[in-house]
Amino acid sequence: MKIKSTFFLSLSAWLFALASQAQPVVNIDASHLGPQVSPRLYGIFFEEINHAGDGGLYAELVQNRSFEDNDERPVHWRALGSAEATLTTSGLLNDRQAHALQLQLKESGSGIQNDGYWGMNFRQQTSYTFSAWVKSETSYKGDLIITLSAPDGRNLGQTNLPLKLKAGRWTQLKDISVLATGSDPEGRLTLTFSQPGTLLLDVVSLFPPTYKGRQNGCRIDLAEMLEALHPKFMRFPGGCYVEGQTTPRNNLHNRFEWKNTIGPIEQRPGHLSVNWGYNITDGFGYHEMLQLSEDLGAEPLFVVNVGLGHGWLQPYDQLDEYIQEALDAIEYANGPVTSKWGALRAQNGHPEPFGLRLLEVGNENANFYFDTNQDQSEHYFERYIQFYRAIKEKYPEVEVIGNVESWGTDEPSWRSEHPVDILDEHYYRSPSWFEKNFNKYDSYDRQGPKIYIGEYAVTQGYGVNGHLTAALGEAIYMQGLERNSDLVIMGSYAPIFVNEHNPAWRPDMIRFNSSQSFGTPSYQVQKIMANNIGSRIVPVEVSGNTLPPSIGHRMGFSTWGTKAEFRALEVKDSFGNVLLKDDFSSPTSLDASLWQGFGGESNGYHRSQSQWTLKDGVLMQLNPRAEGSVLLSTASLGDDYTIRLQARRMEGNEGFIICFGAEDEENLLWWNLGGWGNSQHAIEHMADGAKNTLAATRGRLEEGRWYNVEVQVKGTDVRCLLDGELVHEFSLPQRQSLYANATFDEQSRELIVKLVNPTSASQVAKLNLGCAAAGQGRAIVLASPKGSDENTMRQQLNVAPVDYSIPIDEGSTSLDYRIAPFSLNILRLKVK
Repeated sequence: MKIKSTFFLSLSAWLFALASQAQPVVNIDASHLGPQVSPRLYGIFFEEINHAGDGGLYAELVQNRSFEDNDERPVHWRALGSAEATLTTSGLLNDRQAHALQLQLKESGSGIQNDGYWGMNFRQQTSYTFSAWVKSETSYKGDLIITLSAPDGRNLGQTNLPLKLKAGRWTQLKDISVLATGSDPEGRLTLTFSQPGTLLLDVVSLFPPTYKGRQNGCRIDLAEMLEALHPKFMRFPGGCYVEGQTTPRNNLHNRFEWKNTIGPIEQRPGHLSVNWGYNITDGFGYHEMLQLSEDLGAEPLFVVNVGLGHGWLQPYDQLDEYIQEALDAIEYANGPVTSKWGALRAQNGHPEPFGLRLLEVGNENANFYFDTNQDQSEHYFERYIQFYRAIKEKYPEVEVIGNVESWGTDEPSWRSEHPVDILDEHYYRSPSWFEKNFNKYDSYDRQGPKIYIGEYAVTQGYGVNGHLTAALGEAIYMQGLERNSDLVIMGSYAPIFVNEHNPAWRPDMIRFNSSQSFGTPSYQVQKIMANNIGSRIVPVEVSGNTLPPSIGHRMGFSTWGTKAEFRALEVKDSFGNVLLKDDFSSPTSLDASLWQGFGGESNGYHRSQSQWTLKDGVLMQLNPRAEGSVLLSTASLGDDYTIRLQARRMEGNEGFIICFGAEDEENLLWWNLGGWGNSQHAIEHMADGAKNTLAATRGRLEEGRWYNVEVQVKGTDVRCLLDGELVHEFSLPQRQSLYANATFDEQSRELIVKLVNPTSASQVAKLNLGCAAAGQGRAIVLASPKGSDENTMRQQLNVAPVDYSIPIDEGSTSLDYRIAPFSLNILRLKVK
């Protein structure tokens, strides 16, 4: 893989040079191999969110193919010529469909057009497969012209299909091939008719070639990106998607019900995903998810509903229907063809069992831990044990996963009554949280259940769509999982996919539109970590990698979606000398020689530019939707100082922010007063663009009231006062400059060493191998000049791994290795 960045061209020249002195020391005890690395450690989690399935991985190009997305009009379809297109509920294809399209053709050449999921990607010399159901109340004879159209009307491929319809009878048009003679990523499907008449249409479908040629299959590029991860398991279908959500206008049946998602697509009613806000065809259903798992070489992991969802619950003593639904799902996946559901699986094209051995009971439902008084709780444990017993009685080989971080109590008798094979923990946090939890599982009870990290990702301080610092935080956490994979046997990032036209959740590791796709830095981390896993854990100790806390010498002001005002600023040192004083007396603008403005971190959401101005001795930020900062232009405050000023919130949902200890706009501390919807005060530390909360307390600010704000900085110790009352007192934490772990690949006889440098400084590490090298090694390096660097649709490989050879003398037991800033380094060393 070639990277054009001059950073990498220069990096290759010095990355592996010997250093004059080694700072961190990594002692690798390869002579004492530890436990086996879990063979299931890295997998994937698919959820229908962000149009991950429909309009994404599921290759169907027609949106609203069954005319169920709206009760009043055929959205995503438009009539052409003299045609009139309306929905009808009469004379339907079957009882699974609620609508069909009634098309009145008043003259030859009229018809309809579908715009797909933000366009259809047509590629020259590619064949597309069309199918539909059509009906006429009277006999109809004429041609259906199927056209692949460009947005400007150009014909990109056409097939003429003669129709001879018998009166009152539905006819299936199946496996009609249309060859594209041109290309366009925003194409349309156009259907016109050579003769007038009145027709009913339903389940109108157009498929491109699919992954492994599967009928009703997956988009090739997206499936191949999953394949490149070599996942050992695939969790599906959710997530909140499993649970559904009630609103005053819907019932419980917007949850995922697997029996409605199998068989011919015209027999699938689809459903509204209230959780994520769009209609689902259920074309990518239970069978297709099992099939994709098999095609990827991954074990299927099915999540079942326990009678709980968002805003609804089934009484925990009335769960027979839900338990039977889970048992039937196992039979469909594994049962012999002589069984009811096994026979249906065979009928759907897969007589051999899928081999479902992992089943999770619920999703994030155990919000109430074990308590003797659960009258008002969700009773998760009472639900769980009913599923567990029923599954183990009929399918003892199935491993049952419970979803809770703390499994009840430590009381042995209670635990024996509530057995669990694997526990599922979910973490959506900041980069620094993942760094700090590198050792999280070192002290976990090895006699308890195994652990599955079913969902994890940096969701705080990740930049716009996921930057390198976020990915490195995740990599450090994954190192901790590898070090403890005798206990943590599975892990999966979440979510995987986002259609760039429907970002309901950020960040995600694979971004796509109709024609392109790319991986974020988090995807690159997942790929190279999973593809370099090893089979045995190797003990590692690191020394010399502790960084003393540092703090910058600048201060400033910021807002987040709120108008705010500041005045009477004065900063003094510990001796009472005035370091800075600004009465903001300039007529209209800040002194440019003293202050510098920044747009600030968008955190994935667009915000208008801040509007800083001066009036009557007051610094004002006038845009109630803006997020931005002003900082001192130079570092002038020293190590010990006290900031005093007055501030007030004026309009908007938040309060105001005081910046201090700043080096630049990506490395600073700020006191966020009235943050989180004016509900709390917190100190946040931003390092290389990634934020972490150091202290927080509940609190709110009155609108229009002036507050006296004071921040006392003494080295790395900080005190924050509001109207003379102490709100926060803390010291900046130390940080590690290097994280390391190692495994041994018994098949290739390679020592695999993983090193993460999350800092902005390069460093040289001394690696003591604990065994003799057998010659030249190899390094896979993911790095970029800035931790805030991201990949985009235009720069898809801005942050991407690069392979290098490592010169090392045969028989050597150590080497000095230079580690680039903001980098994940995976070393594969042949050893004797």
